[in-house]
Amino acid sequence: MRIWGQVAVAAIAVCMLGGSAQVESPAAQIRADIAAALDALQRTGDFEQALVAVGASFDQVLAPAPTQDKTLFRDAALAVRLVEQLKEADASKRLDLLAYLRANDELASTLAFLVKDSKHENRAAIYGLLDRLRRQRPKLVPKYPSLVAAICVVHDETLKRTINENAARADDPLAIFDFYVKNEKRMFFGIRDLPAQLLVYVVDSTASVEEMTWALSRFAGNPEVGRLFFDIEYDYDHLRKGTPKKVTRAGWNLPNILRYGGVCADQAYFAMSVGKSIGVPTAYAVGRSSSSAHAWVGFLQARGHQAWWNFEMGRYEAYQGVRGVVRDPQTRRRIPDSSLSLLARLGQVKRADREAAVAYVDAASRLRTIMRPQRAPASGSTDGKPQREADVTGTLDLLEQGLRLAPEYAPGWLMVAKLADRGELSLAQTKRWAGFLDRLCGTRYPDFYLTVLYPMIRGVDDVREQNVLWNNAFKLFQGRLDLAAAVRMAQGKMWEAAGKPRNASQCYEDVIGRYANAGPFVIGALDSLEKLLHRAGRGERVLMLYEKAFRSIKRPQDMAGPFFRQSNFYKVGSLYVDRLMQAGMWQRAAAIRPLIEPN
Repeated sequence: MRIWGQVAVAAIAVCMLGGSAQVESPAAQIRADIAAALDALQRTGDFEQALVAVGASFDQVLAPAPTQDKTLFRDAALAVRLVEQLKEADASKRLDLLAYLRANDELASTLAFLVKDSKHENRAAIYGLLDRLRRQRPKLVPKYPSLVAAICVVHDETLKRTINENAARADDPLAIFDFYVKNEKRMFFGIRDLPAQLLVYVVDSTASVEEMTWALSRFAGNPEVGRLFFDIEYDYDHLRKGTPKKVTRAGWNLPNILRYGGVCADQAYFAMSVGKSIGVPTAYAVGRSSSSAHAWVGFLQARGHQAWWNFEMGRYEAYQGVRGVVRDPQTRRRIPDSSLSLLARLGQVKRADREAAVAYVDAASRLRTIMRPQRAPASGSTDGKPQREADVTGTLDLLEQGLRLAPEYAPGWLMVAKLADRGELSLAQTKRWAGFLDRLCGTRYPDFYLTVLYPMIRGVDDVREQNVLWNNAFKLFQGRLDLAAAVRMAQGKMWEAAGKPRNASQCYEDVIGRYANAGPFVIGALDSLEKLLHRAGRGERVLMLYEKAFRSIKRPQDMAGPFFRQSNFYKVGSLYVDRLMQAGMWQRAAAIRPLIEPN
């Protein structure tokens, strides 16, 4: 139901008796209260009072247990979000924006539920950009709520990318909006039906509109845009000799990258930027193997009604077992690339259910921070239903209701992880939610799985029980060397905290023995094991430890100095030389040093 109109036309059931209105249900009363609070806000401009009023209505919604009216949750959460967010907007614009958004319900809910948090987003700039768009494109903005919302949260601040020695800066947001509207029919996934959560990975282009137009003319309709990674010739002279890249000398842009080539970073940037130009959500991913850092591309693919993210293009064999990270276009923070896989499935959830899922998670957060067990809801709001307690059980109940509507809504899972990290989950709750998580993620989203599972396991007090859970996780992640190594490192820290250095040493030795050629994990394991040896009075074994690790690592071939020095071979070798020097073994150190220098 819409809650944005005047109270007289609010979606409530009334009957006229002697000129008075009687509300038929608590839900209708809550909606009427919300509408009245927004009406009062438009008259007075008092955002603080409005926030108190709509917050009280939200409290009435979440208090009964259980509450099945997901639309009421959505309406109440939307009112709170809208008032909170507009409260931070320019004071001269926010009341006009409130009236505008109340008249454009889909745009209001799409944007309000898309905004994440005030710590990493500039809400004043988000709504300032909305105001600019709606004033300069008044007829178009209401027709494209997802596109407008995505542009507002991505381009609230100037978007820049640094790709090695080159940098790119996004064009004006209005020009970007015009580009997508003008070329709507040529966009691969369209721009009206694609959820805003996915559109943020389309509109976050740092290629100029001129470059995007060029890319659209050449590659429109490409169903596997990630393969363009391999259309860019690799600049081996730069890799092996360290000479300046040809594309940098010529001028770094999409046509020149295609003409002159580049390294993996340029290949990934090209494929990513072309994807955004033709309406395909894409992301620039980076990771590190045992020899060097690497970049590849992720892009959304679809077949029938199924959609998924493909992060395999350019992700060479050495990086198959390595965690990739991408930047969230909204917050600019780094997140695991597997988090985007969740978004692909979220796009298959109905908008009403997506928004309700956000509302339930908002309610869980509100229950934790505002409500108290002794506080009774307003009279008539519960309809005789039992009250939800402001404890972990009540919080989990709300989270579960939301995640059953949209299991791919990551913030819900991250809140469960936060509760676990604080030690608030019982062993039974941990096992139950771990099973729920396994059914969702399994082997499909292993990075995200471990992100949530890690604090769950760490929050188990009994060391033996925790060790069993870590061992189960280790078996699960055998196909992902980076995640398996992370599990072993966590076990080592657990045993250290429990006063069991021998068990901890075994975990670190396992990482060194198994994964010296798989990623950067060996560095942390060497450091932890070295400290344990010194504490145990066995410092004489440190040199043997580093020598054994160094001898087991393969030397990278055909690699210029800057790339070579990123490798495990160079880093562990340098640590080994340093330890030899500390031991006074200068001749041995002098013999090893030439071995770790680039050719």
